[in-house]
Amino acid sequence: MQKRIIDLSHALATGMPTYPGDLPAPQIRSAVKNNIRTSTIRLGSHYGTHIDAPAHFFPDGQTLLDFPVNRFFGRAICLDKTEPLADEIRLTNKESALIDRLEPNWILFRTGFDRYWIDKHYFTEHPVLSDKVVMALLKTDVFGIGVDFPSIDAADAEKAGFPVHRLWLGAGRLAVENLYNLQSLPQNEMFEFCALPLKMDTEGAPVRALAFL
Repeated sequence: MQKRIIDLSHALATGMPTYPGDLPAPQIRSAVKNNIRTSTIRLGSHYGTHIDAPAHFFPDGQTLLDFPVNRFFGRAICLDKTEPLADEIRLTNKESALIDRLEPNWILFRTGFDRYWIDKHYFTEHPVLSDKVVMALLKTDVFGIGVDFPSIDAADAEKAGFPVHRLWLGAGRLAVENLYNLQSLPQNEMFEFCALPLKMDTEGAPVRALAFL
């Protein structure tokens, strides 16, 4: 039976929203010569829906090329954190039991914050994963987490040294940020997920994130 494919990615485009201070300015430009169209693409490695590898916060750590390609695929569950939308996301006892029972490879956190993608406060007032969530997941076989907001750390986490990134990526795990359209996924049920980056020796890259139902 053919599976339904759900796109979970923001489109990459000229002028798209980017994390404050990130350079270069995103630009995708096309030209036609001799009736042949080609494009030039100028993007940062953490633009749009993207994946973080350990080398993002540990310069000598694993890059995307250090992971086997099957690490970007896996069984996933999506946890609904929309009501109420809390500043800090935590796991309930029921959710912890669900993770233990289903043993997913990836966990996605749906907050609905992707609806603010083009708003000014998207990068400055977003939710954050609590360090307790990360510590709990490090005790499992989950090797990837995904969120529908711009960073697994708080917007002002630089002064604290980005503790959530350092805990999670420091353990050799992966994180996908700026997911989109998670409301189309079943909640608390298993599905297949992929977040496949280009084959590059970098600490991160935009991905086409997909779910297969």
